[in-house]
Amino acid sequence: MSGLLRCYSFHSVKGGVGKSTLSVLTALGLAQRGAQVTLVDMDLTGTSLADVLPLEAPAWEDLEPSAALALLRPPTGFLSHEETRDRMELRDELASEAIERDPEGAEALVPRCVPFLNDFLLFATPDWDEQRDVDIRTMLWRMQGVPHESLRVVPSSALPSDLDRTLPVIFDENHSGFLEGRLEYLLEALVPGQGEAVVVVDTPPTIPGLSRAVLSLALRLSREPKRPLADDGFMPERLRAARVEWTAFLVGSMDLQDIRAANRWLSQVGEEERPHVRFLVNRIQEGDEHQLQELLKDRIGHEPNPLLNAPAHVKDDRMLRFFRSAAVPAIPDSALGFLEEG
Repeated sequence: MSGLLRCYSFHSVKGGVGKSTLSVLTALGLAQRGAQVTLVDMDLTGTSLADVLPLEAPAWEDLEPSAALALLRPPTGFLSHEETRDRMELRDELASEAIERDPEGAEALVPRCVPFLNDFLLFATPDWDEQRDVDIRTMLWRMQGVPHESLRVVPSSALPSDLDRTLPVIFDENHSGFLEGRLEYLLEALVPGQGEAVVVVDTPPTIPGLSRAVLSLALRLSREPKRPLADDGFMPERLRAARVEWTAFLVGSMDLQDIRAANRWLSQVGEEERPHVRFLVNRIQEGDEHQLQELLKDRIGHEPNPLLNAPAHVKDDRMLRFFRSAAVPAIPDSALGFLEEG
């Protein structure tokens, strides 16, 4: 018996629209209200939530700081935030040295010091095999200052040694099927035995590549029966049995470029898939929500498609600019109103 997996993913056609902020806002706000939340940082483009949030990495007490991670067994605790920052720098230093010695060698691929989503997606460990896949739950980080266990984070790596391997893959459409398959296994591990769990996914800017893989996954799992990725019909069993409710938000602004790009992408969403996709206008000014329909029509010059014509919205609020502070903010109830719109 499996419970409900409620998923929210945030996408954009370009950077700078507040997609990552909305992802953290959603995860932290729901966790502060008692939900069991996992925040997955899939924006593997040179930014990382580990750089902007007070995160603490999992630790194995019997391992030296520079040792290869024991990802096939559960961690025994967590590092402090300061220790985590030190281990991140050590990871990059060790990987860079290994690459310099032997660019094609296996040692350069071994994840050390702290785990990142990159390691799970790219099989970057020599003891990984089909029969003993790594459970994503061994790679969950926690957030300093959150006094409960309801929020866990899987950050991506923005370290130069990791980006060299990751960037060619996540924007390559030829790898999208492989990445989508890895995401199925990631989600399977997070399916609750009963009750409800929430997964929030922050994706890279632009739709092709990894972001498209997440969208495809969202629409496949939102169907009943769920549509398998592979022609042979295979899907991880616990994921197949789970109830999945997924909302994919395409985040934009009132900028003309955003509106027209959103209109092009949303026009490709089929009628059966529309209930699972929302256009979200971020950082609107006071009073704009009452003029949104007229503004949208004025921007594109004709009646927009149904998804563009009924956007969710989030006001421009200084309280929500929490990447500028190391403190963990309390999320007001009103800030999550866009989850219920539509």
